[in-house]
Amino acid sequence: MRRTLKGILGLAVAMSLTVAGGRYALAETEAQTEKAAGGIVIETRAADKSNETEKAAETEKDTESGITADDTKETESVEAGKTAESDENADAVKNKDGHGHSEAVSEDHEVPEGVTVNGMELGGMTVKAAEEKLQQYVDEVCGGAVTLSVDGNEVTIAYKDFDMHVADSTVIQDICQIGVNGNLIKRYKELSDVKNNKAEYTLNFEYDHDKLKELVDEDTAEYNKDAQNASLVRHSGEFIITDDMTGMKVDVDATTKAVEEALGDGWDGSSQKLDASVEEVKADHTSDELKQVTDLLGGYSTDYSSSSDNRIANIANGASLIDETVVYPGDTFSFLNHVTPFTASNGYYEATGYSAGRVVPSIGGGICQVSSTMYNAVLRAELEVVERSNHGLTVGYVPLGADATVAEGSVDFRFRNNLDAPIYIEAYTYGGEIYINIYGHETRSSSRSIEFYSVTDKTIEPGEDVITKDDTQPEGWQEVTQSAHDGYVASFYKKIYVDGSLQDTVWINTSYYSASPRYITVGTKKDSSDSKKDDSNDKKSEEN
Repeated sequence: MRRTLKGILGLAVAMSLTVAGGRYALAETEAQTEKAAGGIVIETRAADKSNETEKAAETEKDTESGITADDTKETESVEAGKTAESDENADAVKNKDGHGHSEAVSEDHEVPEGVTVNGMELGGMTVKAAEEKLQQYVDEVCGGAVTLSVDGNEVTIAYKDFDMHVADSTVIQDICQIGVNGNLIKRYKELSDVKNNKAEYTLNFEYDHDKLKELVDEDTAEYNKDAQNASLVRHSGEFIITDDMTGMKVDVDATTKAVEEALGDGWDGSSQKLDASVEEVKADHTSDELKQVTDLLGGYSTDYSSSSDNRIANIANGASLIDETVVYPGDTFSFLNHVTPFTASNGYYEATGYSAGRVVPSIGGGICQVSSTMYNAVLRAELEVVERSNHGLTVGYVPLGADATVAEGSVDFRFRNNLDAPIYIEAYTYGGEIYINIYGHETRSSSRSIEFYSVTDKTIEPGEDVITKDDTQPEGWQEVTQSAHDGYVASFYKKIYVDGSLQDTVWINTSYYSASPRYITVGTKKDSSDSKKDDSNDKKSEEN
């Protein structure tokens, strides 16, 4: 028996297959309806001859009962439609698994003709062959890489390093369900539509976006170039400026976004090559700033010619550690940050220094002469003093109130560049003296001058001698281990002149210096003859 689709489908329309994101959906078109109704024929062959005989008998009986052929066809058509709809719903429920996918098919099952995945024709291939072909494609894609060009250098990041993988691995099973489930009519429609209209599937890939960003940051870091500030030195009385250099840094966020876009819509699965997004890094300080340093703002020197060799070496070392320093406007200079630690490995030796009111040997002894010399240079450059402390005892190389002591970890000397241009520090030793000069851009009037002086407000007498006994030295022996020092209260001032006329006197500081007694060590060991004489007198006394 032959049965046309026109009578069966009625107002139904033929279906064409479209695919999105690895799933297929059925869409209706009127053109295909007309085609199906106009001549596509399905021949149904009975497995049992008796079925045809029974159908013929039923038709003859209906005729005898007055039922026309057209009525029979119409009834048959309606019932067939209902049956098909019922069968489809039953099959859909029966064949769906817990994940919303149809049941798995055999590896020998053939992919319907007309099916393509990412442009690859899979129609007619077995499931196993199709899976192998797709796996080969996936391996090729995931084995690719993105190459970033960074300032002429190439950085390659493998896709697998940021976990590139297929988003939906069930595409083969989805494809193989076409024309498998439902009744004969449903299966025929699906297979026919796929063959005539093609079913294009797309394998979507996904990856770890955070890992990608991390790799972009790590792998391009070595090509980042720090900006270099301009530098300034003064040799043989002339300033030498080295120009600043602009640096470069990879913009990690922008570069990562560019990679994501390259691997987004329209990506064909191939390796990608693109330029990293870079940004310039400007130097903090330029040669134009340093060109302003032309004038001597203030300088000072102190004498150390009578010092020990170790103390002289410490002064020279301290001077070298602050030499050629540039302090920019608004910045604060810390003396300790430049000269510490006070260790042998940092160029220091053991020499005498003050500690708790005593003169004692210490590593770096003499460094306070460097800080005190710098204090006086800073005062003459009229920079802002932030931190300064006087010694506990007086020193001989600067006037009272003009010293600045330091102690590692506790007492510092600091000043701030309160000018509008950079300053340059020059420090060196020569001929038994230490010299410290501060250069910058002079804005003070040439008719203005300054001078400093110290006033002793109070003198404090030292106390009684401090005596230490030494039983290893004979009686009558003594040694002065530390001379007595007067104590003082002293004030330090600055006088300001314009055209030689005193305009103002400014108080700078008031310093307090402790008095220190004389320290003496005396011998207490008795002479051996005196000891024998004492023993003899004791014996006579016992006899009496």
